[in-house]
Amino acid sequence: MKIARLFVGAAIAIAFSTLSAYAQQASPGYHTVACFKVKPDSGPALHKFLTEDSHKVAQGRISDGELTGWYLLRKVFPGGESAECDFLSISMFPKTPHTLGTEQLDAAIKKEGLTITPDDYFKHRDAVAKLVSAAVFQNLAVVGTPKKGDYFRVNYMKVADANFNDWIAAEKKVWQPIAEALVKEGKSDGWSLNVRAMPLGPDLPFQGVTVDIFPSMDAVFADDPQFDDRFRKLHPDMDLGTTFERFGKLRTQALIELYVLDDIVTAQ
Repeated sequence: MKIARLFVGAAIAIAFSTLSAYAQQASPGYHTVACFKVKPDSGPALHKFLTEDSHKVAQGRISDGELTGWYLLRKVFPGGESAECDFLSISMFPKTPHTLGTEQLDAAIKKEGLTITPDDYFKHRDAVAKLVSAAVFQNLAVVGTPKKGDYFRVNYMKVADANFNDWIAAEKKVWQPIAEALVKEGKSDGWSLNVRAMPLGPDLPFQGVTVDIFPSMDAVFADDPQFDDRFRKLHPDMDLGTTFERFGKLRTQALIELYVLDDIVTAQ
């Protein structure tokens, strides 16, 4: 067991050092994403567990400085039985992330005055939900501040190793200024650029994620007639068509999903 843990720790360290080279600047941190599928007839019970017990545990972990924030995202599209995840539980870390162990969970439970044990917590969770997957991401760029009720359009990007640096650079140079302008105009509440840190591998369905955050469902689907003018103002030295043609060559948009921010905990 010790050998296995050391191996995993070394693999994570290598992945993080590699991604740090991609970042080319200080990273705002890391986050873990836990994907949950609700068990039959357990939707309300799972939602209650996540917004009450998980919410309080997140508060305790943030109070201890372990986390900087926690988001609970509920799937909007695609929905139904075929959807891989019904909820995403996102834990934001200021430095290297880790899984939630018994010791950390027990400390958070006691800090928030809950009358349960770590074993009770996991048994309750597993009774109403299936943990489908867990992954670690590095945050390479963050714009804006999400609020409860916002809609998250999650864009999963398939990126070849040879294009990785160029894709990240293009997102930061081209799209980040546009995202900042959209937040100032009130059309968006935020945007982020994230790369997968673990698990890794060329056969995975995506290597990176961008997230567009909107204040309402109407804003998600609203036309943007000012887009061309905004682009030319922000990037007078770039041709719009050529720029986005290059984006198409750097990455493939493998999937787009829509979530709503059901709950949020942040440091006060």
